[in-house]
Amino acid sequence: MHITNNSDISLPLAVWLVHDSYDYVKDKQNYISVTGLMKPLRHIVLPALIPPTQVQPVDAADFIPSALGHSLHDSLEKAWVLGYETNLKKLGYPQNVIDRVKVNPKDEDLLSDTIPVYIEQRAFREITVDGVTYTIGGKFDMVSDGIVNDLKSTTVYTWVYGGKDDDYCKQGSLYRWLNPQKITEDYIRINFIFTDWQGHMARSDPNYPAKRVMHRDIPLMSEAETEAWIINKLRQITKYSGKPETEVPECTSEELWMSDPKYKYYSNPASATSGGRSTKNFDTLLEANTFMAEKGGKGVVIPIIPAPKRCGYCDAFPICTQRNKYKFD
Repeated sequence: MHITNNSDISLPLAVWLVHDSYDYVKDKQNYISVTGLMKPLRHIVLPALIPPTQVQPVDAADFIPSALGHSLHDSLEKAWVLGYETNLKKLGYPQNVIDRVKVNPKDEDLLSDTIPVYIEQRAFREITVDGVTYTIGGKFDMVSDGIVNDLKSTTVYTWVYGGKDDDYCKQGSLYRWLNPQKITEDYIRINFIFTDWQGHMARSDPNYPAKRVMHRDIPLMSEAETEAWIINKLRQITKYSGKPETEVPECTSEELWMSDPKYKYYSNPASATSGGRSTKNFDTLLEANTFMAEKGGKGVVIPIIPAPKRCGYCDAFPICTQRNKYKFD
């Protein structure tokens, strides 16, 4: 990977941003992680087709979100592994409860009244699909009282629109499939820390998160549904790996994190091509056409298709022809 520093980030921060302490799995054949399996099919199979000359350099500034995320996860792990007894006491838990808490216990250390807390535990499971054996692996953030927890440092938009709830469901379901003895509840608890939370918005908008730190419980798929989803995804990977880019099915709007299109009505069609302001905007084409009909059929309705948010995070971007359908800033 070629990393640039075009943003002129100072050396202390640049070293922190590009530091990578992730424990990559290198000794498993046909290994795919939970997060990797959840990516769109094109994101998984197309990067292998990119010629070395088309591999794009990465700037140090691009690592800011992941560096902040890793820092949060590291801090959470240290707070539990190194200081959970002191911290639980600060929160008012009685000593008889604190004594029952065991962090990352071995199976033989579990007693009937133990409260197990598992932090950053990686699990593996093999599955054979159409004659190909894959190893699925993943490391959850935390499991306590049988509930899988995940920490998300994100914008308020994610909470308000819930656009990633389906991904959270799959993530928790896959973790349970890997850890059925540890994860016994049928939901994942997503713990949000909002990076752009504003108190005045929370007081005025009922849909806005009331606090800067909140959680949401997302129901999981059944274990049978989860395994069926895994088999189907692996079957697609096996089928399309090495195939030409044009033969790989395109990503769906949901996979691309696309917002719904908007429809702009211009009473003067010339304004639509000259950069003028629209007369009125609508969420559906029917509403826009109805309004235009009320105006005697004069004017024009222009659909505004938002650019896919996910394309900017996709390793297949240099050779993907689907992206040519969209306009990027």
